[in-house]
Amino acid sequence: DSPRTRRFWNEKNIYFNKDYWHYFEFDFIDDKKRRYNHLSHGEKVIFSQLLGIFFYINNNEALLFLFDEPEIALHPHWQKNYLNEVINLLQKIPKKYHFIFATHSPFLLSDLLKENIIFLKKDEDDNCQNVTIETNIDTFGANIHTLLSHGFFMKDGLMGEFAKGKIEDLINYLNDKKSNIKSNDEAKKLLNIIGEPVIKNQLQRMLDSKRLSKVDEID
Repeated sequence: DSPRTRRFWNEKNIYFNKDYWHYFEFDFIDDKKRRYNHLSHGEKVIFSQLLGIFFYINNNEALLFLFDEPEIALHPHWQKNYLNEVINLLQKIPKKYHFIFATHSPFLLSDLLKENIIFLKKDEDDNCQNVTIETNIDTFGANIHTLLSHGFFMKDGLMGEFAKGKIEDLINYLNDKKSNIKSNDEAKKLLNIIGEPVIKNQLQRMLDSKRLSKVDEID
């Protein structure tokens, strides 16, 4: 509490009280010489979260952290690394803390034991229900497709609805049902752009069979 220290804090208060803070420029530079503004939006998000965790843990003893969808704005690569980054940070700080995450990311689930997860689902009346017991998934290290299908209740498929509708229309055409597709050539064009090989091969066989049937009718 020397005169010099008191003068410093008095000057600091003057700067902030007089709104002089905008004359100062602050930046973060890592060991690779990257500056904060060089980071992508997702990298800034995870950096800010980790910095916030570090700050609160350093200034408090026992803490409960609540995160609502921390994966928002994160590239899948960063979602995959998210909990690993958090755990690496926590291992450097020997204090008590507890985390609760509300998430829609299968990557976060695959880093957690099922005993630490509560599955929630809305019923027909839009009420939230705990369906953890009936879900019964071994989440740790699980395939993200399995987690999406069962953990996030996407049992009607993992394909975009627009593409799914187009493929269903193609199936209707190949089965001689009502369809917006009017010819084999039109069906072939759609078939050629389908990326899932199992579906594509099966539909190709159906199209070949339809063409052969047409040839037999002409004969």
